[in-house]
Amino acid sequence: MRKIFCFISIALLLILGFQACNPDNFLDTNVPSIDQSSFFSSDKTALTALVGAYDPMGWMEYIQYLDWVIGDVVSDDAAKGGGGDGDQQTIYDMEHFKTNAENPSLAIVWRQLYIGINRANRVIEGVTDNENITPDGQKRIIAEAKFIRGYYNFCLIKVFGAFPIVDHILLVTEYSKPRNTLEECWTAIENDFKDAMEGLPNKKDMPAAEIGRATWGAAAAFLTKAYIFQEKWKEAEPLARQIVESGDYELEKNYGDLFTIATDNGIESVFDVQQKDFNMTAWGDENEGSQVEIYQRSRDDRNGGWGFDQPTQDLYDEFEPGDIRRKWTIISDGDTLWKGTDDEEIIYTKWDPVHNDNKPMTGYNKRKGTLPLSQRPGMIDAAGLNVRVIRFADVLLWQSEAAFHNGNDWETPLNKVRARVGLGPSPFRSDPLKAIYHERRVELALESHRYWDLVRTGRGNLMEGYTDNKRYFPIPQVEINLNPNLEQNPY
Repeated sequence: MRKIFCFISIALLLILGFQACNPDNFLDTNVPSIDQSSFFSSDKTALTALVGAYDPMGWMEYIQYLDWVIGDVVSDDAAKGGGGDGDQQTIYDMEHFKTNAENPSLAIVWRQLYIGINRANRVIEGVTDNENITPDGQKRIIAEAKFIRGYYNFCLIKVFGAFPIVDHILLVTEYSKPRNTLEECWTAIENDFKDAMEGLPNKKDMPAAEIGRATWGAAAAFLTKAYIFQEKWKEAEPLARQIVESGDYELEKNYGDLFTIATDNGIESVFDVQQKDFNMTAWGDENEGSQVEIYQRSRDDRNGGWGFDQPTQDLYDEFEPGDIRRKWTIISDGDTLWKGTDDEEIIYTKWDPVHNDNKPMTGYNKRKGTLPLSQRPGMIDAAGLNVRVIRFADVLLWQSEAAFHNGNDWETPLNKVRARVGLGPSPFRSDPLKAIYHERRVELALESHRYWDLVRTGRGNLMEGYTDNKRYFPIPQVEINLNPNLEQNPY
């Protein structure tokens, strides 16, 4: 199902240059095959280099795979699903906290994130004080490259904890860097997003052709998230409020419209990873377009998916009576989607000896991101649905959580999220943290947040098999073999 990339060490990838890419919207730019100096000969050529730095965001192994594997399946929100325990064995091992340093997905993600970091560093160094690039061009491109580097570093720290900080093109003598401290890594992440905020425009000021590029709000939101992960409540609350009051974002009127191609980069999107359907005619480059849709669609042959990321009964029961978010999040057996249209389809989620070659693990499937037949890629293609990384509801709930810890009004932002789906004040308002945690779970369900919400709030015990030493996943053994200065996590 997935392309297995060759392992490569940090030392080798740090000398890689840019590769061709074809992302969506402003990213739909072919990176020309030119020498390094030519990339930074003008604002236009520097932008093509920036496209190369964005490109790994959409690659298969992290945002399309490991993020939901950890965020959903390793948590209590979903079971692996698929074709049984042996189908995607690496997911099964992670789900049961039995993975190890030989996990190929972890190795590929480590490699790909450092490729992205290296590309961002090349842009920063190539543009800084470059007289061939206008001052405004330098400011914008460097800010964007720092946002991109901050993003990749954030992905690293979520999965692996402390990592070797690479903030420049390394000399050969620097290839065997040890891991920095966790505090140093968080400081580097914060500084990149702070610097990015200084040079990026607001979303509402972006021309249509540039929608999808990093914005002030995206950088501010990632900085807020960094504060939330570190329990820096005093810093998180005013920044979240500043994003809310910026006028750049609002909640989509209808919750059911959130995970559709029509709302890619929409009013609620603070940052989407861009994807594009290239109408492949053969099983091709998994780095362009999203495989998530086919991974998570019902495995029944009448629906034609692979059946991974199956919602649990525990998640199903978390929704309050009358909360419409459940039907837009979870598909039950026999549900009819897109009623009254040419795409009308019955979804089958239970075992059928004729139509399903494996007994489903939960009896449910994920609805978020399931596309109608007319927009659905085939088995040899990839979907054009963006990945919602941060949306406005997430920011409101961060504001609520930080406000509670600061002794301030936590209910107003939380109630705004609930009001969108016709709900009044939380039934758990007498226990504010329970109310906030509940709201995060049902609002953001199956969006790859749950695992990290549990561990950062000290609730890892809700996941069977979890212990605190398994908060971070193993550093890939291939990297330790090549760099003995890397210290392994105590997984």
